[in-house]
Amino acid sequence: MRVRDVALFFVAMLVVVTTWAVGVPRFASPDEPGHIYKAYATAHGELLGRPAAGEPDNLREFDGPAALGTPDLNCFNGRPEVPAACAGFGVPPLVSSAARYPPWYYGLVGVPVAVAGQSERVLAFRLVSAAMCVALLTLAMCVAKRSVRRDVVALQVAAFTPMALFLMASVNPNAVEIAGFVAIWACLARVATDVRLPRRLLVLASLLTAAVVLIRPIAIVWMVGVVAVVLIGSGQRRRRELFERRLVAYAIGPTAVALVVSWLWALYARFEVKDERLTNALSVGGALRQSVENWPRYLHQTIGVLGWLDTPVPFFAYAAWLAALVVVVVIHLRSATTRGVVACAALVALWLALPLIVNGFTNSRAGLTYQGRYSLPIFVGLMFLPMWGDRSTFRWPRLPQRELVGVVLAMVVAAEVGSFWHTLRRFTVGTNGKLILTGSLPWEPAVAPMLLVGINAAALVTVSWSAWRPWRQIEAATGERNRESAEHGAD
Repeated sequence: MRVRDVALFFVAMLVVVTTWAVGVPRFASPDEPGHIYKAYATAHGELLGRPAAGEPDNLREFDGPAALGTPDLNCFNGRPEVPAACAGFGVPPLVSSAARYPPWYYGLVGVPVAVAGQSERVLAFRLVSAAMCVALLTLAMCVAKRSVRRDVVALQVAAFTPMALFLMASVNPNAVEIAGFVAIWACLARVATDVRLPRRLLVLASLLTAAVVLIRPIAIVWMVGVVAVVLIGSGQRRRRELFERRLVAYAIGPTAVALVVSWLWALYARFEVKDERLTNALSVGGALRQSVENWPRYLHQTIGVLGWLDTPVPFFAYAAWLAALVVVVVIHLRSATTRGVVACAALVALWLALPLIVNGFTNSRAGLTYQGRYSLPIFVGLMFLPMWGDRSTFRWPRLPQRELVGVVLAMVVAAEVGSFWHTLRRFTVGTNGKLILTGSLPWEPAVAPMLLVGINAAALVTVSWSAWRPWRQIEAATGERNRESAEHGAD
């Protein structure tokens, strides 16, 4: 695999995420002020802060520069027709809702920014977090490109929904969690489908899981579901290999250590899921019913409801993404074994069950806390299921595989660029403002909005092209496996 191919994908993907980071006003993504304050404080040796006067116990105050103070976000949050210009400049105190969260993500983000002397710039924190996410996405593509089904690995790009890119362009541990799961899915797809069990990839998936659990301990719930889907989709021979005692230790050991470390941190920080301001009178049954009724809302949020959950992406973007998902499922089912069909059904069932599990737990402590973005670690798995098919058994429709993948990429590019343009419009002139964002604007990013749209479009086309085309020097690594893949798929 040539460095040039890897570098092209990484740089183009980083440019895509950077355009979002530049085009979104400071603190205009969910809980970003609290995450940045925690990152700044962690880098400067302050882990928990102090109680904030007049605030609930889960909100704590950190020391920091006045330049990081929170502006008047309420002037445009929840009001997508109002541009972000009304927010003005921020003022202290630096009160964070993330103060009791594990410090690992915040140290990884805050320390490089502090070393570079850029701790007063929100964009600097965003770019460090974005680089971490893009590195994980690039790792996932490198792993998948050496699969026996590398003809469908470009579908990974469909995992980059506007919601995912919006989060990766902000400071939020949920973003690294999502990117981490993309890499985990890529490793486990190879573990399930390679003719010879790739033990190093199993270890890599285990280490990535441990890292994600350290960053967001609740990720263990998602991971249990992912493992169940992978085992369902794997052949009997592979399942027997995976349950060999030493491999089980490799797979579980790092995550077990991460869970112990997370538990110790929770004890030290006195972390608990509780917010008396958000509790409600719903019974457990009522919470579950409400969660079921919210399934369509969660799907919309998974694709994209941006800002502080106040800016849906355009209707055509939802339609294009849903159409792309249908094509992904068709690609999977046209060459899937029975196990592959059941794995797809299990993944959908997992997506539907997660809101019920989380809301059922948090209902009496902090209300219905689930948001669609929490589903993204499971959602991205759908893009990897086609890698588990036996491409020698193509049935319907009788269309070339490469063209089907290209159709998915075209719809994703159109939907993402349209969503980015819409987001710029929302913050610069409001959703009722003009469409062509030129001339004098109430709020303007550091780069002219229409130029940002052009850069975003060119970079995403490059990402898609790079993912779609064969990477050099891969044939030697996987060519022999192609002749054996049908036998493996029949296990």
